[in-house]
Amino acid sequence: MILFCLKTRSGEDEYETYGYYENFTKKDFDNQKLTDLTILSEHYAETFSEEDAEGNDGYWYGDKIVWVSDVRDITHEELKTLHKFGIIYYSGES
Repeated sequence: MILFCLKTRSGEDEYETYGYYENFTKKDFDNQKLTDLTILSEHYAETFSEEDAEGNDGYWYGDKIVWVSDVRDITHEELKTLHKFGIIYYSGES
């Protein structure tokens, strides 16, 4: 299971959101079984491609630039803790 952090830059403002995949590991991400483009496309429900790239800074999403800033392995217990404190929505086992 992995936790990912997405960053968004809108003008001078920058903020982050989190998501997770239960079926992938950090090793899968490192081996390109899951890519930045896939994560962004699924999170924003829009198809991202290399044509949307803004150099090495991320990808255009409307008038914002978005990118995957971090991917790390996480346990169910850690995910439930993040849910408890309102950081991420988790609908899995209690």
